[in-house]
Amino acid sequence: MKKKRILALFLAAVSCLSLAVSASAATTPNRKTTDFRDFDKSAWYAEAVSAAVDNGLLYGKSSTIIDPNGDMTRAEMAAIINRSFGCYVKADISKYTDVAKSKWYYDDVAMAVQMGTYNGRSDAPISRQEAMTVVARALELDYDSYSKTDLSTFSDRSEISNWALPYVRAMVGADYIHGRGKVLAPLDNITRSEFAQIFYNIIGTYIVSKGTYDKDIKGSVLIRTDDVTLKDMTVDGDLIIGCGAADGKITLDNVTVKG
Repeated sequence: MKKKRILALFLAAVSCLSLAVSASAATTPNRKTTDFRDFDKSAWYAEAVSAAVDNGLLYGKSSTIIDPNGDMTRAEMAAIINRSFGCYVKADISKYTDVAKSKWYYDDVAMAVQMGTYNGRSDAPISRQEAMTVVARALELDYDSYSKTDLSTFSDRSEISNWALPYVRAMVGADYIHGRGKVLAPLDNITRSEFAQIFYNIIGTYIVSKGTYDKDIKGSVLIRTDDVTLKDMTVDGDLIIGCGAADGKITLDNVTVKG
């Protein structure tokens, strides 16, 4: 019998891979990148953003604008990770005076706080090192395993804040962050397309529908629904189980996970 290995990350994290940034954005699912006039199919981000849109994860600011180069706010990031992993448990965030119940991101912030990946300033842009920290926490990366990650190839490594250094090392060591050429730009704001790229580097396949799957999967796979069976197959990467599956069961029958 093949060895069964599973990296089970039951996450109550921040939000999904959906770059929804307004109330109207949340009502524009099932779109294609060709619907957005500011999407450049020749740009470096084309594959990552297309994958996010095709998987129903990345929404636009409107029906025609996706704003790939715009800065992402902390609230937007919360929405991204929550939807990505199927989060649903909310914390009491009444103490946050800057998050009104009428805001589109109120529930997403409540879920992010519950998961310990969010600590306020909902409307402020988020820096690249902050985004790396949030994702590393959400994935529960083993920071000790990456404590000796070599960052010498990045000329601006000294700009990384001490509190963020373990998370940045983990994200680089896990090959989830490749930098902007020879720099990490840790203090710069992260753009919507850059955040989409992070998840593109991490997840190759999303399983969002109940049922049985029996074909080999290349790369890492994230399951964010319950009642899923993987049978007689190999996952050539990590198998990540999001908290959207927490109320049901995931069955592995003769499955090899190489991640």
